[in-house]
Formats: sequence, structure tokens, C-alpha cells
Amino acid sequence: MGANKSSNTKDANEPSLPGPTTILDRRCISILKAKNAVLICLNVNNNTDDKSKNWQQVIAGLQRVVTSIITHSDTEQCFEFINSVNYTKVCIVLPGSLGQQFVPRIHDLSQIDSILIYSENKPDDEQWSKGFSKVQGVFTEVPTISEALKQAARNCEQNAMPVSLLGSNKNFSQLDFSFVYIQIVKEIIFARNYDDKDMKEFISNCRELFADNPEEMKQIKEFESKYRSETPIWWYTNDCFIRPMLDRALRMMNAEILTHISFFIADLYKQIEELHKEQHQAQSTTLTVYCAQGLSKADFEQVKKSQRGLMSFNSFLLTNKISKPSLDYAQNVGTKGDTVGIMFVIKIEPSQSNPPFASISAVSHSHAEDDILFAMHSTFRITDIKRLTANNRLQEVYLTPVGNNDKDLTAVKNTIRQETFPDKQGWARLAEVLVKLNYLDQAEHIYLIVLNQIEEMNEKANIFHQLCAIKEKQERYAEAATFYEQLAAFYRDNPPNDQLELANVYFSLGATYYKLGNSLQALAAHKEAVTIREKSLPAEHLDLAKSYEIISSIYTSMGDYQAALPYLEKDLAINQKLTPSNHAYFIKSCMNIGMVCFSLQDYPKALSYYEKVLEIQTKTLPANHRDFAKTYNNLGAVHNSMSEYQKGLVCHEKALAIREKTLSSNHPDFGTSYNNIGVTYENMGDYAKACTFFERAIQFGERTLPADHPALQVRRDNLARAKKLL
Repeated sequence: MGANKSSNTKDANEPSLPGPTTILDRRCISILKAKNAVLICLNVNNNTDDKSKNWQQVIAGLQRVVTSIITHSDTEQCFEFINSVNYTKVCIVLPGSLGQQFVPRIHDLSQIDSILIYSENKPDDEQWSKGFSKVQGVFTEVPTISEALKQAARNCEQNAMPVSLLGSNKNFSQLDFSFVYIQIVKEIIFARNYDDKDMKEFISNCRELFADNPEEMKQIKEFESKYRSETPIWWYTNDCFIRPMLDRALRMMNAEILTHISFFIADLYKQIEELHKEQHQAQSTTLTVYCAQGLSKADFEQVKKSQRGLMSFNSFLLTNKISKPSLDYAQNVGTKGDTVGIMFVIKIEPSQSNPPFASISAVSHSHAEDDILFAMHSTFRITDIKRLTANNRLQEVYLTPVGNNDKDLTAVKNTIRQETFPDKQGWARLAEVLVKLNYLDQAEHIYLIVLNQIEEMNEKANIFHQLCAIKEKQERYAEAATFYEQLAAFYRDNPPNDQLELANVYFSLGATYYKLGNSLQALAAHKEAVTIREKSLPAEHLDLAKSYEIISSIYTSMGDYQAALPYLEKDLAINQKLTPSNHAYFIKSCMNIGMVCFSLQDYPKALSYYEKVLEIQTKTLPANHRDFAKTYNNLGAVHNSMSEYQKGLVCHEKALAIREKTLSSNHPDFGTSYNNIGVTYENMGDYAKACTFFERAIQFGERTLPADHPALQVRRDNLARAKKLL
């Protein structure tokens, strides 16, 4: 079923696995990327008895027939692996001697689709396995269990048909995300022209993916050499890697594979369209076709809720004119776990507008007479749902195709087009949509793919900017810094028309390093930015003022107040000329210089700047505005440092009075005021009052601050010192 928009971790994410450090790891990753089923054989018998030797021969036989099978030699590691698999089904082969202990542990895991038992004692193994619906049989011969395992894998692929459900709501944010995704992918794919280069890139990608699977590598070689001599439908219906890979990519919305396989999607769609045009004129009667799928009970409930709504099969849909194979399949899958067997009954009226479909008997690999193939992303209306068994495990779902003249489908597509950057082209458009919907990991993946494909300089720069923005949004600042460094290097090698673009990159890089706590690298980046801005901007420009302020703040955080002061003075000089005296920038500049001068113990200069701030605030702010509290607090600190304790006390008391009128009762600034008043009384020699305020500061801090907050220890030390002086 389609994934719904809820967070950044979506169905579009591939399962997380350990890094590919071994051939087994690499094979696992390739299977999880390209197939909807993982085939596992548990091999834990290391003894030399006859049973163990026989089981080793069984495994060897399975590996010859089912080349994609993965063996595990440890039950705990196998259990952990199964649990780690997401959005993929597991078919597992066990020896009967182990099954009785291991099957109960894994049977109810959602990842488990089928369990096959190889038995040395068939009657006993059949007896204990009766209560486990996912046990698909007890086998005594390698050929039969091999065929059953391959059939189980095929069933998993069929059950994984990617489906989207669309209700009557046309609001973009509530649309099924998978439908939106595939609709955009479809538009992107069909807007492109393809050549042999696209196929070569696909083959290269497949060879890398299946490097450790000789059978798949053999099929890839055949695909490369014979692709043009057969039709796309022939390849799609062939029992090889192409169909599972395509269906998996569309189901998982795997941009890496979709970008590479898009040439084949376009070829296959085009062939179906051409056959549809040829065959449609000859069709005059209603055509009914069938297909089947196993859905979880939860997914089937979603289908029931969508009755009269639209259902889209996001991949290509293979159906048949004969109902029995689909009914048999639905009956079979409906007996496993919580799966509901669904037989889709599709009635096609020739007089109606329909999505492209075609009879493929003449061009398919098997030449099956009754196969009908629908084009990718065909959409249907759910007209009826009928229960076929009393336990609700077998259902018929009736569908009618809808074409481009269907008003509901047209409305949905128009909404998608309007909301998904229709003026953008190529895969970058999809990435922008993913960013908009907060699918940031997937967007990043697409941008990285596109970055290696495009040559136009401005487009490359824009993608770097997007990657930086994604990492900033994810708060992955180290990765953001890496992309900013790459973008800066790109601009150095390919100078932009406006050098300020490079300055802006350095500015953002500096901000990112500062968030990482790397002051030296932040300072270096901001100095690169200001050097370019000084060359490219008028001497009096607010962007320069901002750079000067940021550099001064970094120096201040490093305790280098002497280095910070000249930059603050430059910042103030620009703000004095470009902003009114009551502007926030100007006030902030004065406040910053006051604080740096205070730290340099230049108290008269600090006092003059704080008084300037107070003068402006008095003219522009309401009498009890909370900003006054900070200014009075700073003035109090300066007066105390100048031994003007009475003036300091007045300022700190004013700060406290304003805070009492403007702040919530548990605001930490109250503790600061109590402590500062205590320090002032201590300096004045009134130790009793000092102790009173230190005790208030401590009591307040114990209610509002973490137990290990350093301010609490400072206040306790102050109290202890004042008590000694009493």
C-alpha cells in the first residue's frame, strides 16, 4: 500500500543494514534494494553425524537452484537479521530438527512470509507444524523444496504490488504520498529522451549491485547483449532480475534505481501504448480480467474505507482473462498469518476512456494467451467489495479503469501539478517536492544523483545550495559544513558572476562551524566572507555590518575582547549611518560594545554605551518594557565595578521590579537579580541583607534550575562568604 506522509522516516527509505564489509553483507543489501523477498536458509549443524552431513548437502543443493539464498549459521544472528529487515518479506528454510524450537520465535514476526521445513522425519514434523499457518510445507527432497521456495518468493513479489488509495479529498497535504511520488516520476520519465548511454549506466549500476551473485550477473550480461533484439514486454515477463527490481523501486520509491531504470520504464510504457492503439479498435465488448494479491488486514481495511474512491497500481499490472489462477492464488495467501486474499475483478468498457493496456500473448516471454498488461500507474475506481468466505480471509474487489477524462482523477493530477513545481524539470523537481513534504533523506539522495549527471554550472551550484539547506534543516551541521566546503570549492573553480555568492557561502559555512562549536574554523570562514564583501560592497552596507558583528561575537566567545572591539566599532559606525538611532541594530551594536568594554575593564566607556542604550529605550519603549531589565542589570554591574554601589543597587532593584511585572514567576532572570542585589549589599558591607538575597537566589535556583547548574554553586559560595563576614 502507499505510504502516508507523517515524518521524515518513510516507506521510501531503504532498510538500514550494517556496512557491506563481507560478501554476505553486500548480497543482503543488493537483495533488499532489488527484491521484495529475502530467502534464508538456517545452517547451524556443525557436527559430523549423518543428519548434519545430509543437511549440508540439502543446503548445497538449494544454493545451486536458488542462487539468491542467504545462509545463516547462528540462530541469534538470524533472528536479529529478520528483525532488522523492513518493507521486505522473508522466506526461510529450516531443518526439522531445529524448526520445532525456532518456528515459534519467528512465526508471528511481520517480516516472515513463508517457512519451509526440510524433514528427516516427515510425520513428526508435519504434526508439530500444523498449528503454524506460515509453514508452507514439510519436504524431503531438494527439488520440491527448491521449487516451493522459488514460488514463495514469486508470491512475495506479487503481494508487494505497490498500490495507492485516493479518497475524495483533493487537499495536496492529504494525498497518498506514493501516488504523488509516482505521478511526478511518471511525468519526469516521459519528458526525457533516452539513448544507449542510459542503458549502459543501468547495466553498470546492476553489475555493482549484483557483483556477488553469479546467476544475476549472467542475466545482466544477457540483458545487455540482447535488449534490442527482444521487446520490453518480453523482458518484463521474463523470469529475471528486471521485473522484481522495477516493482521494488516503485514500491520503495527508490530514486537511485528509478533514475537508472527509467529508460526501460519509458520503453515498456510506449510499447503498451502502441499495442493498445492497435488492439483497442478491434475491441467492442466488455472485457473482464483478474489479478490477485495478499494484503494485511490493516491494508484491506483501508481498501474498504476507500470504496467508490480511486486505487492506483503504481507499477505495471499483469492480469489474466481467466479467473481461476487468481482465485486459487487469493485462496492460498488468505490462509497465512493475518493476510487477506484479494481477487481483483476488473471490468473494462471499450467505450470508456481507459489507461493503456494490451493483450501481450504475441510478445511476452511465455506467450500466455490470456495475459493483459496495464501500463504503469493505471488507476481504477473501487465499485464493490464482496466477501467470499465466512472468515473474511477471501475477498473480491471490483474495479473499473478510469482514464484522463475522469473528473476526480483529473482534479487530483491538477492539484499535484500545481503544488509540485511544474516549471522545474528532471529529477531535481522530484527532489524539491520531497523537501517540501519533509522527506529530506530521499531528497538528498536524488540531489546527489542529479549532481553527478548535470554539467550546467548554475544548476550544480543550486543543487549544492539545496543539499546544504537539507542538512541545516536536519540539524546535521557537520554534513552541512562538508557541503558548504564543496560549494565554496566549486565557486573557486567556477567563479560566479557575482562574487557575493561565494561570500554568502563562506558566511553560512562560518555559521555552521559555530553551531558545531568550532570557533577557529567559524572565524576563518567569516573572515573569508568579509574580505569578499569589503571588495564587492560599498563601505557602508548592512551585510558588512552583520559580518563585523558575527566576527566580534566569535572573538567574544573565545574571550579575545581586544580583537572583538574593532569589529564592533565598525559594526556601530555602519549602523549609525544606515539605521535610525532607535533601530534594533543600532541598539544592539551599542549594547555589544558596552559588554566588551566591561570585559576589558574599561568601565567608563562601558557605562557611556549602556547609558546611550537606556536613553534610546526611554524614548522609544513603554515604561516597563522587559528590555529595560537587561539594560539596568548591565548598568548595575558597571556601577558596582566602579565602586558606585548605591547607584548599582538602584539599577539592580529597577531590573528586578521590571522583571516582576513582565516575566513569568519561574523565569531564571529572577535568580540573577536576587544574586546581583546580594553581591551589591555585600560590597556595601550590609552582609545580613546580602545573605537574605543570596538565600532567595539559591531557593529560586533550586526550583527552576538543574541540580548541577553552575549558577547554583556560585550562589552557595556567595552565601558562605557573606555569612563568614557577618
